[in-house]
Order: sequence, then C-alpha cells, then structure tokens
Amino acid sequence: MNLYRFIKVIYGILVSTFAFIISSILLNAIGGVEPKFIVYVITILFMFLFYYMNNKISKKNGYKIIIVVHNVLYFITLCIMFGVGDNLSLQLIVLIQEVLLFGGESGSITRDFYKSRLRNLVIFLVVGIVFSFFASKEVTTYLYPFYMLFLITGIILLRASRAFQYKLESSKKAKSYIIIIVLSLFLFNPYIYTFLLNIIKILYKKIEWIPLTLIYFISLLLEYPIKMIQALLANAKTTESVDNGAKTVDNQLKVGDYSGVTTNLVLKIIFILLIVMFFIIMFRMILKRSKDKQRNIETLGGIERESLEELGKNNKKIKKNNWSGANGKILEIFYNIEKDTYKKNIFKRSMTASQLFNISKSYIDRDKEFKNIIDTYNEAKFSSHEISKEVIKEYEENYKGLKKQIKDIKKA
Repeated sequence: MNLYRFIKVIYGILVSTFAFIISSILLNAIGGVEPKFIVYVITILFMFLFYYMNNKISKKNGYKIIIVVHNVLYFITLCIMFGVGDNLSLQLIVLIQEVLLFGGESGSITRDFYKSRLRNLVIFLVVGIVFSFFASKEVTTYLYPFYMLFLITGIILLRASRAFQYKLESSKKAKSYIIIIVLSLFLFNPYIYTFLLNIIKILYKKIEWIPLTLIYFISLLLEYPIKMIQALLANAKTTESVDNGAKTVDNQLKVGDYSGVTTNLVLKIIFILLIVMFFIIMFRMILKRSKDKQRNIETLGGIERESLEELGKNNKKIKKNNWSGANGKILEIFYNIEKDTYKKNIFKRSMTASQLFNISKSYIDRDKEFKNIIDTYNEAKFSSHEISKEVIKEYEENYKGLKKQIKDIKKA
C-alpha cells in the first residue's frame, strides 16, 4: 500500500472511530442503546466499501448512489447479524461516517487540511464527552480504548500527510505506520484491552511494594521539616492564649499531636508539589513557544532576515546586508521565490530547497528551469567560490519565467 492510499484509509479509520464514539454516547444517553464492538468492525469494513464505490462510480450524481447503497447495505448487514431491534438508530453511525468521508474527499492531501479536519473532530468529541455524563458509566468506560485509538490514529494521520506533502514518503515509513495502526486496532479492542488491563493490575500487585517503599522513604525525608513547621505554628498560637494555665496544657497537647505526622499528609504535599511542578513546566513551554512565534528576525540559510510570517503580512523592505557579490544575488533571488511560494501556501519554513522543488511540481511545469535554480542556489549557498556572470544571467532568466508562473498560481 502506497502512502496516498494509506492516508485515505487512516482518515477513514479516524472518522469511523469518531462516528462510533459520538453515536454510542448519544444513543445510550437518549435510548439506552449499548455499543457493540462488532458494530465498530462493520463500520470500518463499510469505510472500505465507501472508498471502493467512490472510485468506481462516476462523480456526477454518484454521491447519491453511494449514500443509498451504503446505508441500505449497512442496515441489512446489522439486521442479518442482530435482527431489527435498534438497528434503525444505529444508522446514525454510518451517516456521520459518510458526511466525514465525503468531506475528506473535498481537499488535497496536505498536513494543514487534515490538521483542520482533526481539530474540528476533537471539538465535537469534547462536546460529546459532556453528553457522556448522561450515558451509563459502563458505556463511558467501554469507550476509553476508542478514545486512545482516535488519538493514535490522528497523530499518525498528521505525520503521514506531512511526509506525503513534502515528498518524504518511503516504503519503510509506510510499513511502520501500518504496523502501528494494526497493533492499535488489535490492542484497543475492548476485550483485549480489558484483558491486558487485568494482567497489568495483577502484575502491579506483585510489585506494588516497590513504589510504596519509595514513597515511604520520601515521606520520612519530608516528615521532620513538616513536624518542625507545625510545631512552630502551634507554639505561635499558644503564646496568644489569655489563660496561662490553659496555655501550658494546650501547648503540650498540640506539640504531642504533631509528633506523629501521618503519611497521608506527606503524600498530599508531594502530590500538590508534583501538580505545581507540572503547571510550571507547561507554562514555561507555552511561554517559549509564544516567544518563538513573536520573533521577528530569524536565521535561515546563514542569512539574517525578516520572518516569513511578517513578510506575508506586509511589504517591509527586506534586509540585504549579507547579500553581497554574485553569490548574494543568487541567495536574494531564491529568497524571493521562497517568499512568493510562501504567500501561495506552498513553501513552509521547515522545507529545504529540494523539498520546495518536489512539492512545487504539481503547481509549476517548468521543471528544468526550476531544477537549474535549485542547483545554482545550493552551489552559491554551500560552495566557497563565486558564481560566474553567465550562470547568474541564466539564473535570472529562469527566475523571470518561474516568477510569472508562481504569480498565476491560485492560493492553496
């Protein structure tokens, strides 16, 4: 299976899992319908049927035939396996699946497209979690492995679409993605998942003395300073007592009370400290990311210049201090190509020159001229010798034709 088909399949699994989760929550909350794993398997199989019909049936009014055939066959399949019962309500699963699969066919295979689709699914999933409070506890617990499967599938979809978009795909990478998905589908089968969870619980009971011993030693280390602090607080309170006789007795009792600080108190303090540390780390990560986004100057290819984000928003004069000589002219022209393709949502900051060339093939038909520009740019960037005037002249001529084609490209 090539990466293109794999991305289609992985997106199909993602939306089928989403449809199963949302439908299971709604149908149980409203009508008390219990989810079945076999229904999920059937939904996955019907995803393949959808893609098959979508490839075979003509595009003109073909979607109507697909919807009718897909729904009727789904209903008949459930009736054969389970009888009529609640099968009519289960059609909600395949309806959601169809809407999302048709939506996936409307865009090109890019990371940004699937990232947008995934973000919308996550938003609806969060709303669905709110409705899960009205569903039974058993159903909520039953759906846990499907949430994890959704998460893993979404991550792989983004990675695979990025590899496809930037021409980074390889058979080895595709095989590794397939293995991960197959293992995930197997391990997050509710029956396998529950079985493995019980095994882990049994194993943990065998070794739970290890973490408990570790926690006990940590509590011993913290116990003495906590006792000291509590004793100081107790003494401060007793000095404010009006009755001197009662003050002495009260002080003795309070000091005695704090002599046996419980392990539970220590554990609570450790837990609070861990939570505080977690939020501090998260805050620092978010702050760092925010600073990176706001940085107006970046270094790319050894040349200091304005960030592409700023250049996309305004027409400030670019910095050419380091673009001197023949090689500087080459770098300046190539930077203009990066800027122009960035405005068309083709170039990304993480791309190399070769990646830009590969991804631009579907937009530009001047492969020979563009390849010459890439080779000349790499030579000017990485070599120590000056580029000849003849090469620069040819480079500029190629750029003129390329610039016109880039200008005519519709924004992706």
